[in-house]
Amino acid sequence: MLNIASHDTANARRALRRLVGGAIVVGSLLGTALTCATAEDLPPVGPRSPQAEQAGLVLADANLVIDLVAAEPDVISPVAICWDADGAMFVAEMRDYPVGPTSGVIRRLVDADGDGRYERSTIFADKLNFPNGVLCTSAGLLVTVAPDLLLLRDSDGDGVADTRRVLFIGFGEGNQQLRANGLCWGLDNWIYGANGRSDGVIRRSDEAADRGVSIRTRDFRFSRDFQRFEPVMGQSQFGQTHDDDGRRFLSWNTIPIRQVMFDEADVARNPYLAATAVHNLAEPNDPGEVFPISARPQTFNRESTNHYNALAGLTIFRGDALGAEYNGDAFVGESLSGLLHHRRLQPEGPTFVSQRVEQGKEFLAGNDSWFHPVFACTGPDGALYVADFYRRWVEHPQFVTGQWRDKVDWREGVGHGRIWRVRRRDHAVIGAPTLGKATGSELVAHLKRANGWQRDTAQRLLVEREDKSVVPELLVLARGDDALAASHALWTLDGLKSLDDAVILASFDHPSAECRRQALIVAGDRWTKSPQLREAVGRLARVEKDPGVLFELARAVGAFSGDQKLPVLMALAQAHDAPWVVRALSASAADMAGAFLLQLAREQSAWLSRPTPEQVETLEYLGQRWASTESATECLDFLVTADADSNSLGRLAILAGAGQAWRSADRKPDSRLGHAINAAVLQALDSSVRADLRTLAVRVVGDLGSAEQVNRLLPLTAAAESGSTADAAVTVICRHGDASAVRNLIDGWAGYTPARRRMISSAAVESTVASREFIDALAREVVRAAEIDPAVRTAYEKSRDADVATRATELFAKAAPAPRDEVLARYRPALSLLGSREHGAKLFKEHCATCHTNLGFGRQVGPDLSGVAGRPKETLLGDMLDPSRQVAPDFLSYSLVTRDGRALAGILVSDTGEAVTLRRGEGADDVVRRADIEELQASGKSLMPEGLEQRLSVQDVADVLSFLTLPERRLLEQP
Repeated sequence: MLNIASHDTANARRALRRLVGGAIVVGSLLGTALTCATAEDLPPVGPRSPQAEQAGLVLADANLVIDLVAAEPDVISPVAICWDADGAMFVAEMRDYPVGPTSGVIRRLVDADGDGRYERSTIFADKLNFPNGVLCTSAGLLVTVAPDLLLLRDSDGDGVADTRRVLFIGFGEGNQQLRANGLCWGLDNWIYGANGRSDGVIRRSDEAADRGVSIRTRDFRFSRDFQRFEPVMGQSQFGQTHDDDGRRFLSWNTIPIRQVMFDEADVARNPYLAATAVHNLAEPNDPGEVFPISARPQTFNRESTNHYNALAGLTIFRGDALGAEYNGDAFVGESLSGLLHHRRLQPEGPTFVSQRVEQGKEFLAGNDSWFHPVFACTGPDGALYVADFYRRWVEHPQFVTGQWRDKVDWREGVGHGRIWRVRRRDHAVIGAPTLGKATGSELVAHLKRANGWQRDTAQRLLVEREDKSVVPELLVLARGDDALAASHALWTLDGLKSLDDAVILASFDHPSAECRRQALIVAGDRWTKSPQLREAVGRLARVEKDPGVLFELARAVGAFSGDQKLPVLMALAQAHDAPWVVRALSASAADMAGAFLLQLAREQSAWLSRPTPEQVETLEYLGQRWASTESATECLDFLVTADADSNSLGRLAILAGAGQAWRSADRKPDSRLGHAINAAVLQALDSSVRADLRTLAVRVVGDLGSAEQVNRLLPLTAAAESGSTADAAVTVICRHGDASAVRNLIDGWAGYTPARRRMISSAAVESTVASREFIDALAREVVRAAEIDPAVRTAYEKSRDADVATRATELFAKAAPAPRDEVLARYRPALSLLGSREHGAKLFKEHCATCHTNLGFGRQVGPDLSGVAGRPKETLLGDMLDPSRQVAPDFLSYSLVTRDGRALAGILVSDTGEAVTLRRGEGADDVVRRADIEELQASGKSLMPEGLEQRLSVQDVADVLSFLTLPERRLLEQP
């Protein structure tokens, strides 16, 4: 039995929850336990008054206080907040959540006496379809109401919108939690929005239907005149935010904060960057645990309420009312568990690591289970504002199974809602500033304020007014010592079309690294027109030390043209091997790959002899680009040069990239490469050679070698072999080996791990020879159909080889797994068996870690399982044995067929204008240019196949469940 007394408070709480399967919850910070029954047995729970709820809101910092700003009936079901230039608050009220009828409202609240309490409340607009995002502009109020984005305007000043204009149409109307939302004004004067995971093909309402722009897997932005609409990298679920320096951060229900690193232009130059364009800022091994103080909320999907589950409304705090130590910190609501989670962003190169600040507790938590913080933001007064949805349910019936979907009143408590303000105890409550009638000079002065809302609003008003009378003042500000004010001045000048090259040149010498970074970004497309700017960037590249500026330099040079591009690339390559800088160089050097690689070989031998992993990836991609151009002969000449460094890791990486290009073009390898290919075979087979070199050698043999040479790699695929070299050999033999080699590989099926089997099944589908052998193995029952991922099955059934397609369809139909209800009934005894966590961890590593992470261990293809410990075992059993019962849209499997007949399958990671990225079950990515795609289709099923029961006994399942409900990293790290 667990010795609870020996643990600290946080561990004690965890132990208590585990002892009762999540039924015991903490009633106070000291751990008062309240036992809750299952959802169907709980008595009705009633709402508290705003004052009673406030009494149960606990802040971790005793120097802070929380004020009630507004409550029902003045505000109802709030989900998003913004303010106009004169301090009137606009609130999106999603009263119609979760399933209608259409009754959404935009509320206008006014604090007339400046005491911080909004006492005047009017309905600005009603009868809206699930409004969930608002933003004030001088043209009117922008509102997201999928499938539309509206502009609401009060033209007569009576506080009620009298005109409604549809600006953009086509936003997906998926689940009401997952629609377009999160409007915000960017430092660059564009308006940004979150996709919400429902995608869409968007166009202006006055444009023809064929002018639509897809935002699948991406967010969006549009110009302030509403004429241009663009997708942007990254996909946020509910809410998105920017920091003082314009960096964009995204929200996700199970990830506190992610940062967008690359934009569409970078990915257009190098499509492989799409997989790393969004960076998770969580600390390594983050367990994803949260610390609620309310009774466990009544739920129906049985998900953990003690781990990241329903994070929403992310914001970067940019005010001055909490104290300087909080400025730049991230806050995100855990809407199901009734708390506001807090992260401090510690710089790490050009990005950050988000660190938990409060240990064993939360920044803000409520002991009222109706407290649902869904949105947070910085207010005009510099305080932190929190929208509290305040009703009984935030679960959506779409994710509820059984009788409860139609039995529960999902809108219970719809008449409630609260808005809270957090501030320092000694920070006086002040009214919102009135900037709407401020003069241009007064607005310029506000660009120096400590409060980010005031700076943003002042910049917006100056740009919207097109007030060029303030240009002289802005020029002074841009050259001043105040870095934030200087950055705003730069972008305000840009918005006023009054930014000249001289200001940018001066900013390159600004003592603030952030001002230098902003100057690189704001320069935009000026590089091709200004030799002076290009020369200045070259000088900056040689002396700059700040990692954020270096990263932007590496990105900016991608837009260069002419002779000045190469020296800048070389300056950056010479002095810096930082991962993000190298990744950016892979895109920026793409259009002159040959010249860059030749120069590296002459001047930067370390790139070829001792490259970092990121440099290897860059060399490989640039080798691919070089071999695809008219200078491919020059590439070949370089690769066959017989110098002492010819077998270096860097040169091999270039050869691997070139091999991909030549094979894609169906070009036979030049005879002069014979020596290099034979050398690659020997390197691949030599166990004394470092693993990364052997792996590259395997891929070179696959793309350039003969079938006979590929077959020589077969020993690397023995069941006892593991690691990247063995994985590469398996893939190469499936794709390029002859029938005998593929047959030998598949005949070892019984001894392979699930990861190896998944790799073989997905790689074999790309080759006619291998596909035929694989289908024969299915017919001989060497391979069981139940082990094959749904998307991979579809790929075989769509094979260009008619015989493969016909036989696959017949075999998969014949071997359809047993009905899931029967399987679940057969394995239900596992719920009452005593399981071995040690053996369960071993089984997790063998069967699950190829697609799932837990406590930072494994591969992130499917959902992270770190947070499932609090789920009932019955729910976990269903997830294991009936994986397609309920699949989130972003984890649906896709099948892709290329124009040359290749069939691929996996999770859709990225879909840009240039390429599609699929992530296979074993974690590898396939990047396919859009021009090469013949068909891309969602299967409607999970990538995880049914039939796990054919590999696990009832006791095995009990062991896995035992581990999942009480996981330990230590168990996963055991051999």
